[in-house]
Amino acid sequence: MRRDAFPDALRGFALLGIVLVNAPFIAINTVVGIGAADVFNASNYWPAFLITSLALGKFYLLFSFLFGYSAAYVLKSDRKNIPRWLARAAMLILFGALHAVFLFHGDILFVYGVLAVALVGLYFRSDRVLQIWSRVLYFSTAGLFGIFALLLLVAENVLGEDLGETITSSSLDMALVGGSFNEAAVARFELWSSGLVESFLLQGILAFAAFLVGVLASRRRLLAAGASPEAMKKLALWGLGLGLPIQLTGSWFLLQNQLSENFSSGVDLGLFVLLFFSAPLLSAGYVGGLWLVLQTLGRGVGLIAAAGRHSLSVYISQSLILAFVFSNWGLGLFGQLQLWLVTLIAIAAWLVPSLLALWNSRYRASGPLEWLLKRTTAPFRYQQ
Repeated sequence: MRRDAFPDALRGFALLGIVLVNAPFIAINTVVGIGAADVFNASNYWPAFLITSLALGKFYLLFSFLFGYSAAYVLKSDRKNIPRWLARAAMLILFGALHAVFLFHGDILFVYGVLAVALVGLYFRSDRVLQIWSRVLYFSTAGLFGIFALLLLVAENVLGEDLGETITSSSLDMALVGGSFNEAAVARFELWSSGLVESFLLQGILAFAAFLVGVLASRRRLLAAGASPEAMKKLALWGLGLGLPIQLTGSWFLLQNQLSENFSSGVDLGLFVLLFFSAPLLSAGYVGGLWLVLQTLGRGVGLIAAAGRHSLSVYISQSLILAFVFSNWGLGLFGQLQLWLVTLIAIAAWLVPSLLALWNSRYRASGPLEWLLKRTTAPFRYQQ
């Protein structure tokens, strides 16, 4: 299939949002991330507010949607391409495990690889089946987390139950401050492996639902050249017009609760559930909004599109840069910088590999990790 430009631009844009969310988990606190930032400081409050409202939960779903959309470039509606797809899934699992152990415990590639295997079971089914599964996965997960938040709120405020002490640090925090590269890797593996089930429940199910929506979008060529302006305007209108106010309002209340002397864990979780499960609205708004912006400008897509074409290399490079800056084996700045400065470093961690991707695009069709993925899965490619 011919490669379309807009999905690459959208993917590059998503990478920027992803690194903004990931950076606090590498730089400030490995368990609660941005939740450990001192939001009593105004210079930290505003980055926390903007990241929570505009990025948290939105860009990983957008990236998941694009993963499902791009499945068509490999599977091509032909079951004979399944071996190559499964080989790519296996490589993602390997890349993800290495990434999680040596660079970032919040890796998503491992989850994607496992879910890519599961996607084969539904990919060739009818649109109606995919629609039903995506809705069931989304609403059942949202409902379960909503019930859990409600029960927590009742236990806290009605029954007066002591909720116990929340875990807010890990051995990885200490390893990043004073440990060696190997000691950090061991601690990172422990933290990552212990949180895998939670990761699949909280992120994996929604990511798989986004996969299915992406597959449906690819069948309609939603992001292809000549995409419907009416469809994009509708996405922008509903996504930004409804999703953005929900996120801004919910994030404001979330931070106000954190600033309050009467902090409530139930309220905190309830607002998180609201923000997380309304995130697809804003993600959809980003799709339509970015398309309209790029159509209006007519240019400026080069950098973000290059980042999108090199998405695997850029994603891993972002973690490598941040790990070097904040680990003891590198610059050793873990826990020493305010959130606003961490945010600026995160932007730089996206910009540097994106610029390298733009330069590389002049000479090569893909980045180093994309090339490796292609070479290792080439033997599984169906030859007509």
